[in-house]
Amino acid sequence: MLKNYLLFIAGWLALLGPVSAQVLTNVPQSDTTLSRRPGAAPLEPERITIIESNPDTTQSLDSTRGPRIILGDISHWEVCPGSTLLVPFTTEGTFGNDNAFSVQLVDATGNFIIVSDLVDKGPIEIVIPPDKKGGLLYRLRIIASNPKMQSEEVPLRLMPRPHARLETADGSTSARIMPGQEAQLRVNLSGSGPWTFQLSDGTIVRQTLSNPYYFRVKPDRIQAYTLLGVSNACGSGTVAGNVIVNVDPNPEPRLALKDTEKGLRVCTNTPFQVAFSATGRYRSGNNFVVQIADRDGVFRTVSSADTMAPILAQIPMSIRPGQYRLRVASSSPVLFSDTTTIVVAAATQAILQNDTLRLKEGGSGELTVRFQGGGPWFVLLSDGTYENNILMSPHTLKVTPYNNTRYQITSAGGLCGVGDFSGTAYAAVELPPSRITMGTPSQTTICAGTEIDIPYTAVGRFYAANKFIVQIEDGKGNYVDLPTTGKESPLKVKITPTSQRDTISIQRIRIMATAPGVISETKEISVIAPNAAVGEVSGQGTIAAGGSTRIRLRFKNGLPPWSFTLSDGTTVQGTFLNPYLITVSPTTTTEFTLSSLKNACGVGTSRGSATIKVER
Repeated sequence: MLKNYLLFIAGWLALLGPVSAQVLTNVPQSDTTLSRRPGAAPLEPERITIIESNPDTTQSLDSTRGPRIILGDISHWEVCPGSTLLVPFTTEGTFGNDNAFSVQLVDATGNFIIVSDLVDKGPIEIVIPPDKKGGLLYRLRIIASNPKMQSEEVPLRLMPRPHARLETADGSTSARIMPGQEAQLRVNLSGSGPWTFQLSDGTIVRQTLSNPYYFRVKPDRIQAYTLLGVSNACGSGTVAGNVIVNVDPNPEPRLALKDTEKGLRVCTNTPFQVAFSATGRYRSGNNFVVQIADRDGVFRTVSSADTMAPILAQIPMSIRPGQYRLRVASSSPVLFSDTTTIVVAAATQAILQNDTLRLKEGGSGELTVRFQGGGPWFVLLSDGTYENNILMSPHTLKVTPYNNTRYQITSAGGLCGVGDFSGTAYAAVELPPSRITMGTPSQTTICAGTEIDIPYTAVGRFYAANKFIVQIEDGKGNYVDLPTTGKESPLKVKITPTSQRDTISIQRIRIMATAPGVISETKEISVIAPNAAVGEVSGQGTIAAGGSTRIRLRFKNGLPPWSFTLSDGTTVQGTFLNPYLITVSPTTTTEFTLSSLKNACGVGTSRGSATIKVER
């Protein structure tokens, strides 16, 4: 097995080109978890090889052709450094008789190490090196030696080792109590729970999921507390911090504000908490209050009396917005804490300036809003216009109304939440009058029932429900709708006059819009009645046998082109000639007439004849 393994590594080094290799020696392989994990024995540490990727190599493993390695689902795994695992995998296709599989652990930089022995089938046992840093995302892949290929990479998360830090409940490193009192401490934990840790006084907390973990101690004399150790599922971790609990039978009273390094920012008439620590002995009946002072240094109380921290305070409406100093005072004995800066802000007042905008269609304008109170501010207008993080007052808002619009503030506020708002503005949109201009139809002389294109232009506003309809005059001054298709120019319309007294007549048409109701100017077109074409045959003559002559056909009324058939069967399709001379060569005396006539307006009629005599 060792020989195969060395051959496998040599093959890899030849494939990747120059590489750097490091062999980990003397790596402890003892189980680092709280309870021994089942499974096979881990790899010997001297057989774990670290191989760095070589960006200069042009060779790569082929994972897209031929056989395949299919890694099992390990997406749910969260493991510890030093763990022994069985990685499932299957294969497809044919591998060489001397093929061997191994597993590589790849880090975020692309460097990898081999974490398994060579095997000829799955599953394969791996050992996560104990020196790998937890809390990071690694990837696993399976490598084959013949042919040289790899599986898809799958993520593997390593859990970090635990860390614990000891401090007081307020984050400091010392506490002062009187005999018989308790001090509250806490342990801040990191890594994955549950955790087990031990204190220097012998206290052991097992399998806790609380983080931070709070507990109380009650020493009878000054005592220092430290953490002796912490562990979780990934084994032992690191500890930090120590706390000294001072026990003073007659301590001097002390007051100190807490968590005020950055000062306070509050709103008038809004309750807020002031945290402080009070150590030492206070007389019976002692109370604490919160006080603020302006630049003149005169303090006034802004809270009710209380016997413990924190105290709920509230800035009255009579206090003007601005910067003040805040402290906590005790009554017995009379003591004062250190001071901190407090910025008092008033509730927001937003006023929409009473403007009237006159805008062209599609134009934009600006509305002005003035703010008072603590910012930054936000404002929401009645049309949905919204802006936040407004730092300057007055502030302008860009609006683009579609119709005439009346604007009001729907909501506005700032540091102190939603405030008061008022004001109205108006925007008048100047709309050009809606107008339709009809262009020249694609044909101005047509047969009844013909479909033509009518171009047009429209200016002004037409609503979504609008339809453009072509109308024709009915001969009595009224207009009736024609079958019209299309919304954009040109419109397609079928011309069907309601009345037509002559073979060809002048018809008046126009375009009507439904929303809004506007009409175009009228246009005239010539409409020829159906079946109106007339063909006349004329001529006579005498020819010798075998000769030929021409007869004349004249077309009246209907539009070209004309198609016709003579009585002798001669057919002409689509001629525009009028009159039309056609050559005939009868063998006997013949009378020629039109047997059929057609044009764009339908079937026509014929009259007249031409007689040609043939002499023998």
